[in-house]
Amino acid sequence: MRGAFAALLAGGALAVAAVPAAAATYTSTLIADGLNNPRGLAFDSNGDLFIAEAGYVQLGGPSTIIRGNEAVLGYTGSITRVTSGGVQQRILTELPSLGTVATGEMSGPQDIAFTADGTGYVVIGLGTNPAVRSTDLSPGGDGLGVVFRFTGSPNGFADIAAVEAAENPAGGPVDSNPYPMVALGNELLVTDAGANALLKVGEDGSVGVVAYFPGRFIGPPVPFSDSVSTGIAVGPDGNYYVSELTGFPFKEGAARIYQVTPGGDVSIFADGFTNITDIAFRPNGDLYVLEFDDNGLATAGGTGQISVLKANGWRKTLYSGLVAPTGLEVGPDGSLYVTNFAAMAGIGQVLRIDMVPEPASWAMMIAGFGLVGAAVRRRRMATA
Repeated sequence: MRGAFAALLAGGALAVAAVPAAAATYTSTLIADGLNNPRGLAFDSNGDLFIAEAGYVQLGGPSTIIRGNEAVLGYTGSITRVTSGGVQQRILTELPSLGTVATGEMSGPQDIAFTADGTGYVVIGLGTNPAVRSTDLSPGGDGLGVVFRFTGSPNGFADIAAVEAAENPAGGPVDSNPYPMVALGNELLVTDAGANALLKVGEDGSVGVVAYFPGRFIGPPVPFSDSVSTGIAVGPDGNYYVSELTGFPFKEGAARIYQVTPGGDVSIFADGFTNITDIAFRPNGDLYVLEFDDNGLATAGGTGQISVLKANGWRKTLYSGLVAPTGLEVGPDGSLYVTNFAAMAGIGQVLRIDMVPEPASWAMMIAGFGLVGAAVRRRRMATA
């Protein structure tokens, strides 16, 4: 937390310091339901909400083995739109998906982004060595690990997984699973949770590595844990911010958020989180952090939650009780939007999270309005 970014966030902190942190609660409203493994979210310029659905297991297609389990290629991925008027509809179906038969784990449409020119893109996951796309999963495997353009002329646009196959920037086993995505003007930034890398997609569909995130020891029983890069957001300072899930043993408090300069320099921005799946900035610079499980995936119990982080290191949990949340977005209305039950088919949701002042705060606000009104009346009398 440094430089102009720290100064900007400090200004935001001063703006909210007059209201005690405990003077508000947060409530949720159901925005969409019946979703199949919903993942990332994005709003277009009309204020419509678009939801990436990874799909559900579809038997009968070519398959491969991932971590000892059979995973089958299908076409159950989709994109759902919720209009600003509240109408929910799947606008694009039969997108590539890869489902693990034994567990129901899905890779498919992972996230959505709209570039400055209004073009919509969806990134499709993979979760294994890209080589199987042309062997075990042929034909059709080439639709995994890529970015598709879905507005204008829908087509395959950029092959993210090919970079891992060719370069393996973080080292270790070759594995690609493109996950979240964000627009950068008319370009895209994509994190690859399998490759532990941040990539940039140019307007022409070219893909290059911006940075990679090496693994480290986070605790027994394993000597080395992958970073597992997840959320990506562009900060008010123009730098890129990347969160991590961390690998096994998914230790509580081990997840970090990295700051990446456009030139690729990486530094630790914040730590002490657990299994982060997404991050999002407000225009005032507040950073919101979505944690999949607050006590670690390998520990029983736990819950998904949203926290806010300010430049001086102050953080607060705003909302908890989520179940397997993966995508987080700040809407044009200033509310937070999050995918809930995001690792389940048929019951996935999108919730809107809003701040609700507590009764004492309402009383203070009303009293404040009364003081303002009294001051205005006194000024009018003095003028008269």
